[in-house]
Amino acid sequence: MKYRAISLVIILWFVTCSVFLFMNMPFIYTSVVHVLNVQHDIKMSSEQISDNYLLIIRYLQSFFISNMQTTLPINNVVRIHFGDVRKLILINNLFMVVMTPLVIKLLIKLRKNRLLWLLKSALKQIYSCFVFIAVFALIDFNDAFIFFHKILFRNNDWIFNAKKEPIILLFPDQYFMIGFIFIFIFVTVFYLILLRFINESMQ
Repeated sequence: MKYRAISLVIILWFVTCSVFLFMNMPFIYTSVVHVLNVQHDIKMSSEQISDNYLLIIRYLQSFFISNMQTTLPINNVVRIHFGDVRKLILINNLFMVVMTPLVIKLLIKLRKNRLLWLLKSALKQIYSCFVFIAVFALIDFNDAFIFFHKILFRNNDWIFNAKKEPIILLFPDQYFMIGFIFIFIFVTVFYLILLRFINESMQ
């Protein structure tokens, strides 16, 4: 049970690192915008869209920026929802920062004591659960996207009307799908690297 808990924390750490990486790779966003021709739908240039995205990302990740800045009109619904998203992102980043030295220190300690092998089975179980959730989400991403929103947010402020809240056009569904695939791939890469690290320590 102890090593399952440790493995769960490690997989969650992988997820938070992946979320952080995805949010701080703006070229992915600009590529999606270009392919989907979002600038045509929102009547803004690619540069303006990119600037707005960066402003929003800075707001979502900063403890010191209290107001979201954007050239698009925003109402109270937008402020509330992005405020809720900001809390989740800050928790994500805080968890990543706190757990990074702790996880590394724990793995080094287990390797030194030749106990890393105890994580192998538990890690496979937790990762298998992660894969199951990922496959479920990818099979029907729209329903999964709505389901996760209902779990994460206790209100309906995440339901935007493009006419009243045009900011939603900045974030097409395909962007979130690519983000989910990105997270899945990076968690898998991190998992395989750790698995190799464990296997080498057993030799």
